[in-house]
Amino acid sequence: MTKKSDFDFGEALIESLKEVRAWKRGEIALETVNIDPMPVERIRAIRKKVARSAKQFEQKFGIPASTINNWEQGRRKPDPAGRLLLKVIDAAPEIVEKVANRPSS
Repeated sequence: MTKKSDFDFGEALIESLKEVRAWKRGEIALETVNIDPMPVERIRAIRKKVARSAKQFEQKFGIPASTINNWEQGRRKPDPAGRLLLKVIDAAPEIVEKVANRPSS
């Protein structure tokens, strides 16, 4: 037994695949959004502002030191959630530290 929502999903999926095919053929241009990656200099500046080392940053905010090191050295880029967290840490480090170190309930 199929529901109307299953049918709607199927039609939407088929329509999406047709759009992808047309894009691949160069028949249409798709809207894109470019997200400016956070530069390694900014990541390093945020970390230095709130912690002396990546290990201390990990203790304060729960982000593994290896992740911070990878971001700072440009081996990896923070995903959107990571960039947002870094921005919040930059703006209000004491709040993030308080929440990060609160015992789970």
